[in-house]
Amino acid sequence: MWGSCVLLSSLSRIYAHQIFRSTRNTRIERLWVEVGTQFARRWRGFFTRLGRLHSLDRKNPGHLWLLHHLFLATINEDCRDFQEEWNLHPISGRTTNDQSPADLRLLGQTTAGVYAVDPLEGVDPVAINRYYGVEGPPRRRGRHETGAGQGSDDEDSDAETDVEPDPEEELENQIEADQAQNIRHAPVKVARHHSPFEEAADEATFLELLVIVISQPDVVPEDYGVQPEEWSGDGYPETETIRTGTNGKELLVVLPRTEWFPRAIQWAQGLDLLNRVLYELENN
Repeated sequence: MWGSCVLLSSLSRIYAHQIFRSTRNTRIERLWVEVGTQFARRWRGFFTRLGRLHSLDRKNPGHLWLLHHLFLATINEDCRDFQEEWNLHPISGRTTNDQSPADLRLLGQTTAGVYAVDPLEGVDPVAINRYYGVEGPPRRRGRHETGAGQGSDDEDSDAETDVEPDPEEELENQIEADQAQNIRHAPVKVARHHSPFEEAADEATFLELLVIVISQPDVVPEDYGVQPEEWSGDGYPETETIRTGTNGKELLVVLPRTEWFPRAIQWAQGLDLLNRVLYELENN
């Protein structure tokens, strides 16, 4: 248990927010492709459209805050739906026999048992195999010790004269040094998003009004690109172009109007309400 706790603590601090070179992660790369094609690219295309046609300012923390309130729950639902479908899809191969991840998990739990609490859950198995398995803290030899012939008296003497280094710090430094060559670049910065309201009461009032406004799809504000007269001659678009990868490859994403235009209206309604409420607060 000591070793697992130290490993988990060390890995969590070192791996957090770091991007590593792709080496033996073909499966996870394939999974990310599926995430993109199944739902993530459409959301990215939608947000690109909001910026292009519907006044979204991606550098405005208040706009990102509004996006969270409008669409984060729906995005999480898409994630859960994908997870459920993925866990039921058959995996080809000699060892899997077209069993699904859910099947393999059930068989593993049936044959090997289940941890009541697994302290290493979520840690890369490669890292576990490399750094886990030492019984207790590692011991350093004193000067002139070869490791052979030293008895318990010598060990006691060493313990009295040498200060043992912190095992958690040693393990953390070892992992960090080993993984340094795989770090590709600095951590990716998360876009700033926070409430534009200084008072909690004003924010609560706005959120109550927001629920009422977006429940009325026929109330469409002007000057946000959702009125028919604000569109080009081809009507409201059903595709959006996004850029992917380090080389900026262009991908055409289909956004069916029946699904995505109502969300554009919700964004316009929310942004119009936000602008009006903030204006009233600033001038009263």
